[in-house]
Amino acid sequence: MKFSEKSLIRIIIIGILLLPLSKIPAFSVNSKLTYGEKTHIFDLQPVSGEKIYKTQCGFCHTSEELIAPDMNKIKSAYLDKYKTKDAFVKAVIEFVKNPNKKNALYKEGIENFADMPKMPFKETQLKAVANYIYKSSEL
Repeated sequence: MKFSEKSLIRIIIIGILLLPLSKIPAFSVNSKLTYGEKTHIFDLQPVSGEKIYKTQCGFCHTSEELIAPDMNKIKSAYLDKYKTKDAFVKAVIEFVKNPNKKNALYKEGIENFADMPKMPFKETQLKAVANYIYKSSEL
């Protein structure tokens, strides 16, 4: 499989951008962190599945020059097999936790792409993204 120079640069950039995600703590609204004697309160709104998808997933799955299978086609394959929202979300999460060609449902799409790297997302982030994919009409 050959990648264009532009695609390889995108893959490297994605890897660099995703690296810090593994170090980010999971904050909820009004999270408290204590360092020594000081407690810091963070009033953060949870990150939406749409925002994570558009900033992390969509880059590869919906860009003009696809470097991963089209997400609309992946979604269609999951909807064909998983008829309920809960089953769909669970299956997407399980694939993203352990992505490989053997476990992929959209077989036509994986023939032209390398295995997806494991993503450093937390369970709540994966669930938010899977729910966003399920409810979105066009990705």
